[in-house]
Amino acid sequence: MRCDNGMRLAAGLAVALLVQQVHADDHPMLDYLSVSIGGFANNNSASLRADGNIRNSGTRLDFSRDLGQGGTRTLPYLDVTWRPWDRHEFEFTYYHDSNDASRYLNRTLQFNGNQLQLGAQIDSRFTLDAASVIYRYWAWIGDRGAFGVAAGLQAYRFSLKLSGNAFASTNNGSASAGGTRSARVSSDLPDPSIGISYRYQAADWVRIVADAGAFKANVDQVDATLYNARIGAEFYPWDHFGVVTQYAFNRIDADVTRSKFNGDADFKFKGFQLLLKVRF
Repeated sequence: MRCDNGMRLAAGLAVALLVQQVHADDHPMLDYLSVSIGGFANNNSASLRADGNIRNSGTRLDFSRDLGQGGTRTLPYLDVTWRPWDRHEFEFTYYHDSNDASRYLNRTLQFNGNQLQLGAQIDSRFTLDAASVIYRYWAWIGDRGAFGVAAGLQAYRFSLKLSGNAFASTNNGSASAGGTRSARVSSDLPDPSIGISYRYQAADWVRIVADAGAFKANVDQVDATLYNARIGAEFYPWDHFGVVTQYAFNRIDADVTRSKFNGDADFKFKGFQLLLKVRF
């Protein structure tokens, strides 16, 4: 009988501790686990200089003006957050971009050690994988708001291939067709970031989200400066399902000294995101 009473008491204490823990973790502005999937209307603005073996020898290319790679494209976007402890949260984001474009360009290009004397169409193929892993510590948690500091790693993997009809000059200065030539560069651009985060539960069905970060570091022969920001609102017609509308901005300016890519890359990604979110 005493054993049964002891087991009941232990079970009661366990339930009480569990209820207390759940109550202590009842922060309406923060999720334990969430998955958001949707579209990113990305307005890509970029420039790149590929030097090859000779530093500063490449021609700087504006993606919009020179390659026709500018404009807004809707990309698939993934965002996952996990808060295993009361004040500690992890976030993972990812999106992918791939585009082919053509542009008439009548000037000589130095691209990754290749001289492309182009007098006709230049074809370009650009691909990008952008991912981030962020750790966030919620230093202050109130009844409806939370403020935190964040640190993480932004990683970009890009590839750019150019091809077109090359023209070679003869001895008397005239030009003759020299056939099709192509050149390609690719690289990873890792960069750490630090920043701040804010969440505010404006009502039971709407939440305000804001993040901002920046950092400058030299990582694996990539000297990069990074800026990122996000602001938006989350709407929850149901407890565990919602719609996220937010504006995101990311920029990385990287000076690279690697064997596969030696040069400079400046990428800007900005636009609205519309996501469907599942949260717990």
